[in-house]
Amino acid sequence: MNDFTLKLGLITNGKNSFSFEVKDKFFEAFTLTDVEHGNILATATTYKNGEEIKLHLMVNGEIHKLPCDICADDISVPIKGETNIMIKKSHEDLESTDEIFYIKQNENSINLKQLIFELIILNAPKKRRHPVDEKGNSTCNKEMIDLVNKYTKIKEKSSDARWDALKNLK
Repeated sequence: MNDFTLKLGLITNGKNSFSFEVKDKFFEAFTLTDVEHGNILATATTYKNGEEIKLHLMVNGEIHKLPCDICADDISVPIKGETNIMIKKSHEDLESTDEIFYIKQNENSINLKQLIFELIILNAPKKRRHPVDEKGNSTCNKEMIDLVNKYTKIKEKSSDARWDALKNLK
């Protein structure tokens, strides 16, 4: 099952589980993101009780070819995240929220592609850098670090005489 669609007619009362493989092709549908490569398993677990459906969505795997914040070399970072969503049928055209996903009364499937993508992006690490080795040294590209240091000039902050007088008021 890799079309990222949950068919509501297949969901029986109780617990149901569905798995989706998220590979590089998945990210082609989404633009304006630096996440383009990955090997992630998305698991959707539904809990149905009559007309009420609760969805527990979980992602676990690795995002590949992300630029390191320090040296810009490609790295792979682990990703893990989960969310809970209530699926509700409605006669009206209601806008879904973070907690409730509304569908029309006559719809019998839900495409989880956007929800999975958002879960991946929200759980991607904000700081992306190479790990340190057993001695505590960075494993970043040494040549790139040297170039960054060469072209980064730290300006000395000049003091403004108007504000220097205020420092003495303590």
